[in-house]
Amino acid sequence: MRNYVFVALVAIGFFGGCASKEQSVLEKSILTPETVEIYDVSAEYALKDVNNGRKLLEDFPFISNKPIVDFNGKFSNQFYDKIDYRYKFSHVKDVDFWKLRVNPYLEDFVYILPTWANEFKRVSNDLFTNLGFTYNLSNKEQEILKWWIGEGGILWVEGGIYSTRYDTFKKNGEINHEAIVKNIVDKSKELKFFDREVKTYMTVGNKVDYINYEPLKISFETTSNIEYFNDIQNLDIVTNDFMSADFMPNGMTLLATKNNEPLVSFVQYGKGGVVFLRPFEFKDKMYDGELLRWKLMFYLMNRMYNVQPKEALSEVMVVESEAVVEDKVITLHNLNFEYKSYELKKDSIQNLNPIVEYWKAKPSIKLSVVGHTDNVGSNSYNDNLSSQRANSVKKELVKMGIPADMITTKGLGESNPIATNLTDNGRALNRRVEFIIKQR
Repeated sequence: MRNYVFVALVAIGFFGGCASKEQSVLEKSILTPETVEIYDVSAEYALKDVNNGRKLLEDFPFISNKPIVDFNGKFSNQFYDKIDYRYKFSHVKDVDFWKLRVNPYLEDFVYILPTWANEFKRVSNDLFTNLGFTYNLSNKEQEILKWWIGEGGILWVEGGIYSTRYDTFKKNGEINHEAIVKNIVDKSKELKFFDREVKTYMTVGNKVDYINYEPLKISFETTSNIEYFNDIQNLDIVTNDFMSADFMPNGMTLLATKNNEPLVSFVQYGKGGVVFLRPFEFKDKMYDGELLRWKLMFYLMNRMYNVQPKEALSEVMVVESEAVVEDKVITLHNLNFEYKSYELKKDSIQNLNPIVEYWKAKPSIKLSVVGHTDNVGSNSYNDNLSSQRANSVKKELVKMGIPADMITTKGLGESNPIATNLTDNGRALNRRVEFIIKQR
């Protein structure tokens, strides 16, 4: 199962609104203890502490074909300083697919930026194949990329193809505008992506004179059926290209215009998927481009569980003392038990390795194993089942080398859900085991 690791205080709600509101909510969020969700990832990677502040703005998801200069973000220093930098990413041309084939957790995101039309290789009506050959991926590498997505990876595709007015420029000064348009149209028409129809959104720059054209700015008022994205209200695209065609497959619309034209679309594939978005400006503080990228990234980290990020984050109690040290909470969603039983399935035992590795690195810590269930069954049944499952996990941890007196257990039954119990996916997320690490 694919996994992502993230921090509760970053993953939601405080992004929108005016500056003063951001500050007040942010100050409260700083006091929130760390919550780490683990699905399949090494303990060394999952539990490391990294703090890069505004340096986050130098990397994904803040990517563009244009030079990014003097981009300092629109939020406070406190916001950036408290983000725990845990996601891994590469441009598709930089991915080592042979290593990825062995370890799919080398990358969380693989991204593709708008491509110059003359370099876009249309070899079929399949957009995935065309993108693969455009970036010189062999058939086997394309197969690995698709497999990696199915295992839970996220492919981030921004924009589509573009052309400048000078792409047909001749020595005599002649520019064949019709040839430019034909090239863009021919390469972008009648495409499919994973057997889904692909819509193409064209933009054409404003002509100034025979050679020059002025940058084109398009602004959008946005809407979403997903509450998590409702505070994104205004986006703009600024392009210096003469003509562009942005790809948008028929998928789950995450964000749209007021006329319901999709601006961000997600195509589910196996445990992961592909997100398509138009190349929105993110440096202008008057617009919500930066906000979109933060929220979209954290939303996608949780997308495979089909819940909104703020629903997937559990609150954690802080133990008070003269010198407060926050407890770390690790939630494992990949521990599976026999049906209506507290016996841990044999193929799930190895998923306890991150906990054991972390304890080996810090053998003075104490663990509290907390079992949770969904709401199927009576309260007493679920309380007992969650307690027995916590004890079963402790038993395996002791076998793996952690002293029994370093581990306590508790069962909370259905009393602390982190998602709705009205859907299969929500109930699956609620069936979990948490490890509270006492770091004193």
